[in-house]
Amino acid sequence: MSFIVRFLILFILSFSSAFGEELKLQESQINFIAIHPFKTVYGKCSGTAVSPTSLTQGPGGLQIPKLIKIEIPLSEIKSGDENRDEHIIESLGYPTITNISFTSTSITAKDNEWTVTGNLTVKGKTKTIRSVATIQKEGQETILSGKFQVLMSDFDVERPSLLFATAKDEVSIEYKFIVRP
Repeated sequence: MSFIVRFLILFILSFSSAFGEELKLQESQINFIAIHPFKTVYGKCSGTAVSPTSLTQGPGGLQIPKLIKIEIPLSEIKSGDENRDEHIIESLGYPTITNISFTSTSITAKDNEWTVTGNLTVKGKTKTIRSVATIQKEGQETILSGKFQVLMSDFDVERPSLLFATAKDEVSIEYKFIVRP
C-alpha cells in the first residue's frame, strides 16, 4: 500500500511539473520619452495595474496569456518636475479621465518574442498598437521588455510648447515586466 501511495505522489508531482511553473509578477516599469526642442523629457508611470499577475513557464517556454490588461493612473505619471507633471496629466484629460488603458487583442509567439497587438486608450480615444516584447531569462527572473511609439495627435493630446517651439508629436513608450517563481 505504501508503494502505491509513493508512486501516486511521484506521478502527480512529475505530471504537474510537466505542465509548468507559475511565475508571479514582481515588478512592472513603464516609461516614456517626449522630445521638445529645449528638453528631452523622461517620465515614469508608477502604480500600474497589470493583469494577469502570473504567467506559466512550460516545457516549450513562457505560455501566452489569453489577455493582457494594463491600467496606468494619470496621477502617478512623473517626469521629475511637478509643474510639468500637472501639465502632462491635464493634457491627458485629468481629472475627468483618470487612467490610460491597454487591452490586448492578439498575442503571437516566435522564438523569444511575443508580438502583442491591442487597444490603447488615451484621453478617451482608442487606437490599435503593436509591440514586440523580448523575453529574456536571467537566473530565476524572466523579463519581458519592449517599446513602441504613439503620436499625441492620434489621441487628441495637445503638444506642449514653450517660446514658440513645440514638442515632437511622437512619444516613445518603453516597458519591462519581471516575473519569477
